[in-house]
Amino acid sequence: MEFAKPREEHRFLEKLVGDWVVTSSTGHENYDPGDPAKVWTETVRSVGGLWFLAEGRGTMPDGNPGAMIMTLGYEAALGHYVGTWVGSMMDKLWIYKGWIEPDGKTLTLEAEGPSFEDPQQTAIYHDVIHLIDDDHRTFSGSVRLPDGTFKTFMTSEMQRRA
Repeated sequence: MEFAKPREEHRFLEKLVGDWVVTSSTGHENYDPGDPAKVWTETVRSVGGLWFLAEGRGTMPDGNPGAMIMTLGYEAALGHYVGTWVGSMMDKLWIYKGWIEPDGKTLTLEAEGPSFEDPQQTAIYHDVIHLIDDDHRTFSGSVRLPDGTFKTFMTSEMQRRA
């Protein structure tokens, strides 16, 4: 077996490496990036240029600490991005299948999970990472509605820490 090497598709993920701070979030009322007790941060690192791990920490809207870990990579045999997401606020392992949008700056990650309306049902979700420039990006979450469109339920803006 030959060892894998980073591909062109990994270049997008490489741009995420570093330390980030969430500067605004629509999914979190009273979010204050200037308050160390409330701020969310994220550190993204590379594992051999093939896999990328993002670890976020902050305070949940109820005041309790929160943490999340996202893994991202590109699986050549499948021809698409893959990943996972776990968070301290739920017992669901989210499994992603993703693709770069035609703009070349947006990674859409699709996963199936419990419906907001009925946890006994499932829904399709999109988590979207959009690169604005080298030091700014957004992260948004949306859910597919019965008509096939997606409704965004949260958006966060992030800035690279110096």
